[in-house]
Amino acid sequence: MMIRQLLGNNLSIKLLSLLLAVAFWVLATGAKESERDISISLSIRNLPAGLSVDGTLPGSVELTVSGSKIRLLGLRPENMSLSLDLRNLQEGTVTFSGMEKRLRIPPGITVLRLYPSVIDVKLVRSSQRDAR
Repeated sequence: MMIRQLLGNNLSIKLLSLLLAVAFWVLATGAKESERDISISLSIRNLPAGLSVDGTLPGSVELTVSGSKIRLLGLRPENMSLSLDLRNLQEGTVTFSGMEKRLRIPPGITVLRLYPSVIDVKLVRSSQRDAR
């Protein structure tokens, strides 16, 4: 009976205190910096007419990102992509680098590593590719 009285007195204040303690704990642990490895799709766009890509391109790029745990939990790789714009390019090999600048990532998240960091795209006339 005594335990019931101890727990029952000021129940609303005790529940509020517990709720606040849990909220502060979540905020404190969620604010810590963390890292996460993700894979995002790679695509090409604006391929000039009469040209085609010779060889294969990676289907995705691997990223290591850092930020608060809460921000990283909200990061959805399936909603992110990296596209290479081939507009106004001619026949030959084009090297794409600095791709972390092409990514749209939420504020508060930093790209630590991107692999591959450089992608070479070889463009050939479509008739040359068909002749092989």
